[in-house]
Amino acid sequence: MDGTELLVTAAEDSLGWGLYPMVPFAGRVRDGVLMFRGLQYELPLRLPPNALHGTVLDVEWTVVEQLPAKITMTCDLGSDWPFAGTVTHVIDVVDGDVLFTLTLDAAEPQPAQVGWHPWFLPPRHSHHNFTAMLQQDVSGITTNQRVPVPHRKYDDCFVKPITMPWLTIGEVKVEISSDCSHWVIYNANPAGICFEPQSGPPNGINTEPYVVMPGKPLVRHMAITRIS
Repeated sequence: MDGTELLVTAAEDSLGWGLYPMVPFAGRVRDGVLMFRGLQYELPLRLPPNALHGTVLDVEWTVVEQLPAKITMTCDLGSDWPFAGTVTHVIDVVDGDVLFTLTLDAAEPQPAQVGWHPWFLPPRHSHHNFTAMLQQDVSGITTNQRVPVPHRKYDDCFVKPITMPWLTIGEVKVEISSDCSHWVIYNANPAGICFEPQSGPPNGINTEPYVVMPGKPLVRHMAITRIS
């Protein structure tokens, strides 16, 4: 942005760089097990013993439209997901700001989430202010128990932002905003910091399932906006 790179651009693991969509689930799924309408499904264990960050972060997407400041891409949810559907990702640069839209279209009823996982370079300054954090259990899986926000390194889920997170990289200060209900913050890695907006909590496809129906897509937005 304005000649300043904001993102980590390379890592040994595909999970550790860039800005990728998390679809059709975000964060960890306990033991890679999805329960839906009385049936059990097994998901790949990207971070054993748990599934992690969906099925589309490192697959090939089809470019539907490409303009000088806008791109639209789509892919299906893949064979690792037990339900049929597609996701469309639109990235649009408007007056120097970057706007993102994820749309999940279901071909059959299914529990689903969408979200983003940006890896920002280590900032000179960063700030976040949330009403509460969701406590993890002994296995590191997010629960629905809200606790006060502690002062420490995070790999945790937060709710109800009082203000949107912002950070300063070089001389560029940006705000990350979204209509997603949950945010995971990861700042325990010296390579960078992650502010991850997502439409539900980790393991939420089991604990707080949002069922997407045919003809009623799940749509969420994120923006990276330069601020003074």
